[in-house]
Amino acid sequence: MIYISKLWNFCRGYVIISLYGFNAHKLLDKAVQCNIVLYNIQKDNSRYTLEIRPVDFFYFRRLARKYKCKVSIVHKDGIFRIIHNASKNICYPLGIASALVLLYIMTQRVWLIDIEGNSSVDSYYILECCAKNDLYIGCNKNHIDSRLIAEELKLNFKNISWVNVSLKGSRVHIKMAEGSDKQVNSIDTAPCDIVASADCRISSIVTTRGTPQVKSKDVVLSGDVLIASRLVQSGTEENPVTDKVSAAGTVRGLVTRTYGFTVPYNISLKEYTNNTVSLYSVKIINKLFSIKYKPKYNKYDKITTVTQLKLSESCPLPIIIYKDLYKEYKFTDKKITEKEAKKEADTKITQHIISHYPVDSDIISVNTKYKTDKDKLMVSSEIISEENVGRESPVQEESQ
Repeated sequence: MIYISKLWNFCRGYVIISLYGFNAHKLLDKAVQCNIVLYNIQKDNSRYTLEIRPVDFFYFRRLARKYKCKVSIVHKDGIFRIIHNASKNICYPLGIASALVLLYIMTQRVWLIDIEGNSSVDSYYILECCAKNDLYIGCNKNHIDSRLIAEELKLNFKNISWVNVSLKGSRVHIKMAEGSDKQVNSIDTAPCDIVASADCRISSIVTTRGTPQVKSKDVVLSGDVLIASRLVQSGTEENPVTDKVSAAGTVRGLVTRTYGFTVPYNISLKEYTNNTVSLYSVKIINKLFSIKYKPKYNKYDKITTVTQLKLSESCPLPIIIYKDLYKEYKFTDKKITEKEAKKEADTKITQHIISHYPVDSDIISVNTKYKTDKDKLMVSSEIISEENVGRESPVQEESQ
């Protein structure tokens, strides 16, 4: 309620006055009897400071003369006071009007274009195609034809199977889906076999075209044929079949690999110091305003954070603020224990699996062995994974 009363006083305006005189307390009593509203009365020795409404101030000053008290204005405030000052200076209304006009113009433009779903087509070429159809940064959003842009994108890029262009505020979203080459070229003319990409034990095989050569639990070597391109005719076909086709199917197998490395006990740790420098740069539309700076540190990390000003999530403004934080660091030598070395080795094995194994592979087991040396820990990890082990191999034509 206190905040509501302060807001209400600000909206209707108020005057802070200073009151001094021998009969000041009598004057305050008389003002209350005359229904004059007084706020925040404070006394400092024989001087009073209080707030009063502008409409009551002139009547209060006449009463002060009768009681031989001196009244002086300390401060005037309130929304009507601001409007009154603005009406005397033409720069205030002109500035407000200019800001509103500029804000309206900026909200009628496109300041951000999001592209999703493009893996084989570079975003630069998509934006280049959009620019030819009047969609670019800073264009008038009322002149955008979303359907025409979507059709032009599908005509210019054959591997795009679906495109959706939508406009929200000053942001344009371009979502697309790409079709694989195998879906486009449904008829394969060159015969090929499916061969093993690594030594493994077959866990499952699904054949969609061709003749399977292995079954579950078979052990194969790298390069062995899993699905042959040559068809076996049963003799009951109504129409003759082609002798060789492009074999297709999914073959999964258990692959065992060994990953070995060493972890030294004496390592260098990266530690940040208290020396940091922050620099800001501003990008307005496509113009970047920045300060050239080269840190005096020999070793440092540069961390950049990007903040785009926006009225809402769907209405960004063409003003981007970049903050570059330069943090100095140094390396300190440290000797780790065997337990810490094993923990470091486990982290390295996990990173190796993430970076070297296919996304669709399943890690069955990781068996790690450690051997302690004088100044290092030797690690040998046996990783068993179930993955797609089939790859296409062109069939060499037999010589006549």
